[in-house]
This record gives sequence, structure tokens and C-alpha cells, in this order.
Amino acid sequence: MQQIIFLVTSLDGLHKPNFTKQLKAALQQNVTIKLLVALVDFDAAWEVRQFIERLARDDERFSHVRIITIAELYAQEAGLALSAEERHDLDLTAYDERVFADQQGQLRRYLDHGHLVAELQQLDDKTPMVLRQYHDDQLTQVDTYDLHGQVVGIAKVKAGVAQTSYLLNAQGDATLRLTRHQREVEHVYNLGADSAMIATEFSSAKEVAALNNMSKRKRDRTLANSVDHTEMITATETYYSVLVYATYHRFNDVFGFYQTVLDRFMTPQTQLYVDLAVNAVLSPQMPHQLIFNY
Repeated sequence: MQQIIFLVTSLDGLHKPNFTKQLKAALQQNVTIKLLVALVDFDAAWEVRQFIERLARDDERFSHVRIITIAELYAQEAGLALSAEERHDLDLTAYDERVFADQQGQLRRYLDHGHLVAELQQLDDKTPMVLRQYHDDQLTQVDTYDLHGQVVGIAKVKAGVAQTSYLLNAQGDATLRLTRHQREVEHVYNLGADSAMIATEFSSAKEVAALNNMSKRKRDRTLANSVDHTEMITATETYYSVLVYATYHRFNDVFGFYQTVLDRFMTPQTQLYVDLAVNAVLSPQMPHQLIFNY
């Protein structure tokens, strides 16, 4: 079957002008268009849906894009029952409720003697989207619902960042566990004398000012007398491992997992579009697949 798949791995990629441009061009081909939402923040899937809905209001063709989430794909997979502590299912009826309206729909806040315990974001009175739980006014857990009002994702949050996330199946068992990691990586840059990076990233402010104040002739002579050199920059990199509970197979990075998900869809007639920002990481996972970028 001829089809075009857009893999969405971040909201930044979704909001790139080139994403909308490429998606609009794909719709003109009159083939099946699938948007595979593969986000480590499960609740962001709602923003993807709302983004496509906004596009569809201006161009009806966008309403034909089929949005597929990882939760849908794993709804019938075997899973592991979470402990009561891991699930931390709140009884919201035990708290005082306040209802507010926001740009995304309706917001219900639950208070315990004036302290915020939870926030339920809803599309309407009957459709929950995201439940955020708090302790001492700090976000501790994010529950994500699907279109049918069932919790499909649980993220455990520390210092404002999800550290461990569980994807749930239709029975409420965990099918996947995503774990956030950080590591130090070194980037080596071989720089010529006229490299812009020397003046912008690796020189002191005083050196940059001196160059800027020189005449063009003197500046050119100064740069010509410079020597090429190598700079090593250490940066902190965030990555995610994935554990599949049905098989206990562990992926050391999320892109290896995405490749197995894409394998479910790929045919010789399939065109695949991915964010240019992740192309260098994903391409080695699929060496025989022609990949287009947005």
C-alpha cells in the first residue's frame, strides 16, 4: 500500500514551518498519510492533535491525516501490573474542586486545605486530557488520557522533569518503561583561522571586540596570521532507555525502539519523513530505508 509516514519525535519539530509545508505537499499526492506520534512526553500527544485540528480549520485536507500514538499500538500488548505506589491513583472526590477555563478547554484544580493536590485538564466536561499531581506545590506525576478517557501514560516527575514514564495497555498494565539518563559527551571541532565559531564561541569577549574594532585590512592580516586549531567542548546529553515488559527487551536509546515501531508500517511503497534534527541518529537504525526530512 502506498503511504506516507511522518514521525513526530518533538514538539519543536512539529512547529517547524517545513513540517507543515511537507505535510501539505504530501496531502496533494492523494495517498494515505499517517502521523506517528513518538514523544517521550506522552501528554504532548494532545498538542499534536490540536495542532492538526488547527491546520484542518484552514484546510480541510488536513483532517484526513491519521494520527497514531504509541499508546494505540501497544494497547493490546502484554504488560506488568504497577504497584499502588507506582500508579498513585488519586481519589479526586476527597478534595475541594475549583473549575477554570483556559485556552485548551477546561481546568479543574483540586485543593487540600488550600494546597494544590492535582490539576485536571479537560477538552470538555466529559473528556479528560491530562492529570497533574502535586506535593508541596511541586509537580510529581503526570497522567495522560486517551480519547476514550482511559489513562495511557504515567510520568514520575522530579525537579520539574519526567524521570521515569510508563505506557499503559488497555488493562492498565505497564507495557513500556522509559527512563531518562544523562551523560557527558565531548565534541571535537577542527577550526580554521577564519572560522566564525572562533569569534563567536571560543574567543573571549575582549578578543572579539578587538577584532571588530580593527580595520578590514588589519583584521584580515591578523586572521591570516592565526593558526588552525582544535577545540574540545564537553556537553551534557540527555537520552532515554526503553524497556518492553512483554519481552523484557531493553533499548539503550529511544531511537532504536522507534525503529522497531516503524517496522510495523514500512513497505516498499512507504515514504518516511523525520525531523532533520534526529536524522543523523535515526538513519543508522534504518540503513536501507530512504528517509526524507522536514
